[in-house]
Amino acid sequence: MVVGGAPALVSQLVGHTNSVNKIILVPNDSALISVSDDRTLRVWVKRSSGDYWPSICQTLEWCVSSLAMDNFHLFVGLESGSINHYKITEDLNRITLLRIYSSHQMRVSDLVYDSERDWLLSVGKDKTFHWYTGETGRRLGSYVAGAWCMCLAFDRISNFAFIGDYSGGIHMIKLEEGEEFKFVTTLKGHAGSIRSLIWDEEKQILLSCSADKSIFIWEIGEGKGNAIQLNCHRERVNDLAYCAPSRLLFSFGVDKKMIAWNLRTERKPFALWQESNECQECRQPFFWNVQRIWQEKNVNFKRQHHCRRCGRAVCGECSPSQSILPFYGFEYPVRVCKPCYQEIPEDELRSSTQTHSILIEPTCVDFDYSKKLIAVGASDNVIRLYDVAACL
Repeated sequence: MVVGGAPALVSQLVGHTNSVNKIILVPNDSALISVSDDRTLRVWVKRSSGDYWPSICQTLEWCVSSLAMDNFHLFVGLESGSINHYKITEDLNRITLLRIYSSHQMRVSDLVYDSERDWLLSVGKDKTFHWYTGETGRRLGSYVAGAWCMCLAFDRISNFAFIGDYSGGIHMIKLEEGEEFKFVTTLKGHAGSIRSLIWDEEKQILLSCSADKSIFIWEIGEGKGNAIQLNCHRERVNDLAYCAPSRLLFSFGVDKKMIAWNLRTERKPFALWQESNECQECRQPFFWNVQRIWQEKNVNFKRQHHCRRCGRAVCGECSPSQSILPFYGFEYPVRVCKPCYQEIPEDELRSSTQTHSILIEPTCVDFDYSKKLIAVGASDNVIRLYDVAACL
């Protein structure tokens, strides 16, 4: 099943003078909040003319790197490592500083606020994850990763926190009531830094994107443990937006593409690559198998490749063809061996994605299902709003 029509550009918000790091579309209101390396926090409200103009433009002492909002409580992460807690009025015309958290030693990468428990969760460039009680501002606990912590997702039902780091690992820890936590595992699959994480509470899946150009669907719930890889971007994937009711995932890459993925489509986890000293199709030795080459007195320089469908180690002569493999998550042509190329059924070749050019490199995104809007911050410091109703 291919997803629907194209997104429509409806508005452009000009004002920031440096990189836009985070955008939040305000629920139940025609407004959005943005933060930037130009040290400003801006609240944009839609006027009667249809244009968005700032109702608040707050200049801070440091570059503003991250943002979280819930129930008119606003948490702003700074380059210095501090987090400012503001209360914003319901008319979105005034903010009041309530507390400053001296949280990290370096840039605050991402924030999550859970209003039910009154917990604030944060990750930073100093390789740490902290969580606090909003009632008193007291730190409840900390976790130290092995690399820069870049992004964060939280399961509010079971208290699982997912921390994406610069090395490509996703740390999964369970927060206990009080000050205890339990390390569960590290999800490994990405070969580059994790850029964004989204948790789907209903389907119990974690979505991740990375600098390695790939997207992963981690099936955490029901003990499945599957990892399904999605490949379509040709450059780093910077951010994700997810429509849970439609099970539609939007990915945004440095290749200036917005790709819509239909997650209702059945996909199979990618085949694990097998290792062998000889081609598993023609049985000829690879070039490093010196003993075999010497015994047979047959000098060759066969290189090892892998079929993306079956995972076997094959030589170039036994894998001369390429094909898209949407059923395995490959939306562009990849290497397949001769037997697989000849037997690929038609239903495995049916794509369930749609690619749209946005003509500018995206830096961050946010999605509001009720308005059918996606807000995209871009490398030219302009925020663009897209109506994606035709895609859903």
